[in-house]
Amino acid sequence: MRTAVTLTSLLLTPNALTSCDLQPVPELPLATAKPTRQFSPPETPAVSTSTAQNQPPTATPAPNSQNGALLGTVRAHLGEETAQNAIDGDLETTWNSLNFPAQWIAIALDELPLVERVEVVVAQATAGPTTHVMWTDNGTGVRTFFRRFADLHTEDGQTLKIEFDPPQSVKKILVQTLESPNWVAWREVRIHGSPLSPLEENAKPSSIRLEKFLEGMDLPVQVTHAGNGSDHFFIVEQRGRISIVQNGVVNSTPFLDISDQLTYFGERGLMNIACPPNFTTSQQFYVSFTNLGGDLVLSRISTSDDGATADQDSEEILLAVSQPHRAHNGGSLAFGPNDGYLYVAIGDGGSEGRPVDFPQDPQLLLGKTLRLDVESGAGPNGVPATNPYIEDDKFSDEIWALGLRNPWGFAFDSHTGDFYTPDAGHNDREELNVQPATSVGGENYGWPTIEGTRCPKIEGLPYPCSQAGIFDPPVAEFDHTRGCAIVGGVFYRGSEFPQLRDRFLFADFCLGDIWSLQKQDSLVATGSSQKSHGAWHSELVLNASLPVSSIGTDEDGNLYVTGYADGTVYLITQE
Repeated sequence: MRTAVTLTSLLLTPNALTSCDLQPVPELPLATAKPTRQFSPPETPAVSTSTAQNQPPTATPAPNSQNGALLGTVRAHLGEETAQNAIDGDLETTWNSLNFPAQWIAIALDELPLVERVEVVVAQATAGPTTHVMWTDNGTGVRTFFRRFADLHTEDGQTLKIEFDPPQSVKKILVQTLESPNWVAWREVRIHGSPLSPLEENAKPSSIRLEKFLEGMDLPVQVTHAGNGSDHFFIVEQRGRISIVQNGVVNSTPFLDISDQLTYFGERGLMNIACPPNFTTSQQFYVSFTNLGGDLVLSRISTSDDGATADQDSEEILLAVSQPHRAHNGGSLAFGPNDGYLYVAIGDGGSEGRPVDFPQDPQLLLGKTLRLDVESGAGPNGVPATNPYIEDDKFSDEIWALGLRNPWGFAFDSHTGDFYTPDAGHNDREELNVQPATSVGGENYGWPTIEGTRCPKIEGLPYPCSQAGIFDPPVAEFDHTRGCAIVGGVFYRGSEFPQLRDRFLFADFCLGDIWSLQKQDSLVATGSSQKSHGAWHSELVLNASLPVSSIGTDEDGNLYVTGYADGTVYLITQE
């Protein structure tokens, strides 16, 4: 039973955001008809998000900049035929979604300016509370969370101003409305900024590149290490083998070979290895794989005395999860740096037809992240007493988070304990979820009701596509114009690449783009708890031009990319 947190408190809340003090304006018929009067923006101060914490918003002088939205292109979740009305410079024309939330409108700019301020002019028939989220894309193809405005009192004609302090390069803006008393509509969206300088536009390309490190691997899916101060690391191959690399050379004898004990087909096979914090003394590790019966299995295995190979006779099966389909089997493993518990990601099981609703079933482990106590001796797979649903009979005790489709390559920030989970999407969006170290668990990432920021049209699902107060949004997403499946992932704390330090690295499986993601602001107080309120920023690191199945690191902090199709492990380096 969760007593320490509510679903609404898990969502990001605004930083000192209050409503505007506006004069009343006449009501309009449900945001569908044009007003019969000439309209001008209110002269009273508008909402500004650049104010300091716990200080009231103030009016912001209009900078001497152009409205870049006038030269942009626009898309909308619904109401495409009127979307252009939101960027035509005419307050009497409106974009109207002709539907209730959740809805979004997106503007792609003609150039890549330094944006100083975004203004959105409300078209709202009934004054009342609304909730909005702004997302930005700085030209990398990854859309990242910028600001959330929750329970904001808005009324027709009100102008909401969102400040970018300092100004940021922005290629696309997406305004997502999660709550509103009527249909979602905007009179105008203005984007003010200045062109990038020639130096910024022609910035020197990144010197980061890939260098072949090892060839001849059989579908490599993970590079990781034991964290015990040794000079070797592991490479996991999907067909059932784990090799030790020592001084740049693969040991002639595999560390583990269970190719005759597993099912290899599509997304099945050997998934991950994880070593506990006390690996030096316990000499036992954990693997996830698909057994001959098609179940996802979590096993504990001991090493030989010299640690060079695994003692396969010592295998102890801790968990077996039945998989209804060969896809979305999941199986990522990692130990939490703060609590020492084992985290296990399990996909939704896949299907031949419409997406299954298993991730929202509280009794099933499919589509979930589990948290297990495997090292204390409290049973083969003990459940921590602090798991969020330990006292709720409706939920399986092992569940830590739910609403996932096919998480692959999650990772912790070893310094803070923040937890990064890439989740492969369905038809449109690939998403990256971040759980702050302060979380007590229980996040619901929304699948199959929500795919990233999108509400997919899936008939027969029992959950309404309402996101406010129900589902926990991602911090970043990209659509299928940029790839097909998001994969992780490592949080970089090394020193060789200062430009990547304190960033999470992730990739796309198909096109091979590799990005970094960084939180721009620190934690801010929201009531009695602390939640991550900072905007997020992505950078395109490089394009591998090959299917990337994972990004990993050795204990020295060197970064590796696994080339799935060519069987090559690459070292990230720079000129």
